[in-house]
Amino acid sequence: AGPEIGVASTKAYTSQMISIVMFALMMSEDRISSQPRRSEIIQGLKKLPEQIKEVLALDDQIQVVSNEVFEKKSLLVLGRGYNYATCLEGALKIKEITYMHSEGIMAGELKHGPLALVDSGMPIFMVCSRDNVFVKCM
Repeated sequence: AGPEIGVASTKAYTSQMISIVMFALMMSEDRISSQPRRSEIIQGLKKLPEQIKEVLALDDQIQVVSNEVFEKKSLLVLGRGYNYATCLEGALKIKEITYMHSEGIMAGELKHGPLALVDSGMPIFMVCSRDNVFVKCM
C-alpha cells in the first residue's frame, strides 16, 4: 500500500491552545486580583501573529538544524510543566512528517529510564519558555 501521506496540522494544535487560554480568560474575568495577569495574557495574544511571522522567517536556520538531524534514527523532545503538551505534539509531528522515531518526554523524567537511550549521536530538542521552571531547563 505504501507510506501514508499526510500533513501535520499545527494549526489545529495552536487553535486548541488559544481556545483554552480564551476560556481561562473568560472564567477569570470577574476576579479583580487576576486583572493585571489577564491584561498581560491578552497583550501576548495580540502579539502572537507577529511572533509567528518571526518564526516562519527562520527557514534558513531551521534548514541547518534539519540537515543535522534528518539521518538520525531517533530524537527526543523535552520540556517541563505546560510545555510538556507541546513536546508530545512536536514529537508526533516529527513522526508524521519524517517517519523518524521521536518521543516527547517531561524533562524531569529523563533520568527515570529514557536517559539510558541517549548517546552522543541522539538529537535532543528542549521546549522551554521564560517562566518559573526556565532555570531548571538550562
